[in-house]
Amino acid sequence: MSDQKIMRDYWHKAGAGDKVNWHIAHIDDEEEFFASGIKDVNKIFDNRIDTIKGGSTVLDIGCGKGRLARALAEVRPDVRIYGVDVAPSMIQSAMKVNSDIVNLSFCVGDGLSLSVFPNEVFDVVYSYIVFQHLPRHITAQYIADAARVLKPKGRLIFQVQGNEQAMAIDPPWDNFRKIRYYTEEQAKALVPASLSIVRTRGKGEHDFFIEAIKS
Repeated sequence: MSDQKIMRDYWHKAGAGDKVNWHIAHIDDEEEFFASGIKDVNKIFDNRIDTIKGGSTVLDIGCGKGRLARALAEVRPDVRIYGVDVAPSMIQSAMKVNSDIVNLSFCVGDGLSLSVFPNEVFDVVYSYIVFQHLPRHITAQYIADAARVLKPKGRLIFQVQGNEQAMAIDPPWDNFRKIRYYTEEQAKALVPASLSIVRTRGKGEHDFFIEAIKS
């Protein structure tokens, strides 16, 4: 069985189960689950959602059921949001529960890249509580591909779990629940040369955000 299939099967099973909301956000109740999205969207954009220009195209990497994408689409009906996830079950649920949101679309990705999208199509790409669960080489691949799909001057915002000390040993690559922690230097090293880091947020054992702009 390929590494890619192992990862897809894991998240597909999680997305098809009755504890999917808990797997994503540690919230069971459906209404509370989606209501929590706006708090985290504000965290991603540091309470500056208004900095997204009207008419922008935005990509949510690892969108799950669309909790964050829905929240952003509701407060910014003037932008188009796309969500991509490795799990077909997550995308099926996202399409079903968000069918009333006209500026929101979803698709299944390969779990390794953003190959379903062409070059330079997004103004903003973000990811939250996703990369911390992935093997480091896959996170690096996603971030490199995010640079490819961003338009010139496009913005990438991503989060990893920060730690002042580098991990001595990572979890097994196929343990997708264990967290991979990053020092500030390790997180910055994920950003390819085609992007320039303009801002970082968070220190120590907390969410660490990097914001970068495409040259």
